[in-house]
Amino acid sequence: MFNSRRSEIEIIGEILSLSRNGARKTEILYQTNMNFSQLQRYLSYLIENDCISENSVSNGNGLSSKLFVNTPKGDDLLEDINKVCNYFK
Repeated sequence: MFNSRRSEIEIIGEILSLSRNGARKTEILYQTNMNFSQLQRYLSYLIENDCISENSVSNGNGLSSKLFVNTPKGDDLLEDINKVCNYFK
C-alpha cells in the first residue's frame, strides 16, 4: 500500500527526535542517512519555523561547534508526528 521511502514528515520526525536533547549536524547527518544539502534544507526549514534552535557550544579547547536543539514548538510537532505515524502502524 505504501512505498518504503520515507516521507518528508518522517524525516522531520527523525531530525526532531535526534535533536530533542541536542545534536550536532554530523550526528544528525549520519543518523538520518541524508546528504549534506538535503540536511541543510531540512534544518533551515525547521529553524525558520521555530522548531529547532541552533546554539554555539564550546568544546573546551577554544573552539565552538553548533548544537541543534528542539524548541517547545518542535517538541509539540514531534509528538504530533509520532501520533500520526503510530496510527498507520
